[in-house]
Amino acid sequence: MARARGNKRRRYAAPIGGAFILLAVVGLVAVIAWAVNLTGQILDNQDELERLENLVRPVVMWDPPPFENPTDISPNSLLFFSMWAALLDEDSNYGPNENMEITIPASDLDMMAARMFGPYVTLEHETFGEYEQSYWFDSVRQVYHVPINVQLFLYSPRVASIERGGEFYEVRVGYIPPMGAFTANLQGSRDEPVADKYMIFLVRRAGDSFQIAALRDDPALGEATHWPGQ
Repeated sequence: MARARGNKRRRYAAPIGGAFILLAVVGLVAVIAWAVNLTGQILDNQDELERLENLVRPVVMWDPPPFENPTDISPNSLLFFSMWAALLDEDSNYGPNENMEITIPASDLDMMAARMFGPYVTLEHETFGEYEQSYWFDSVRQVYHVPINVQLFLYSPRVASIERGGEFYEVRVGYIPPMGAFTANLQGSRDEPVADKYMIFLVRRAGDSFQIAALRDDPALGEATHWPGQ
């Protein structure tokens, strides 16, 4: 009788043990899936942040006044934004030619304007800028001649916060002054960048890309900001 009870226990031991092993494997797979998903979200958010900074960079550089519609932006400002969006594009290759000049097709500026603000923005191509830093427009060849000795001391963007609401994002952007990426204190350590001001970019999600819909004053002027990831 004792032997029969022992055989019975052993007969059920294998299935029960297998069940525990199965649950452990399922749990491990769930944990791995959760970790991969979390890592993917972190990477996606970081990629999203960088994409938004790159989107607003040509606008932040020139510090325009607020606008509620891209069609309200002055034609001259649109040319500046589009020119520098083209020059800063990571896929661009506008090296000096044999005459030591840089030329950019007007169609590239049209493409960048549409990418930043949507298809309803139209550029009025003409020479713009001042003196030796003018961007001369060749209406025959439909290209811009870019000065290679441009010296710029302009703002750079730092996204402080992102609030999502449907297809729109409210992106609070810090305007970092020239040489203000980091500052050193008397102990020789680096301090985080300090923005001169903040502005709110209203950004529209358009498929896999973003477009600037409006630029507004920050309602929380002077509020201390912690950068994402800190």
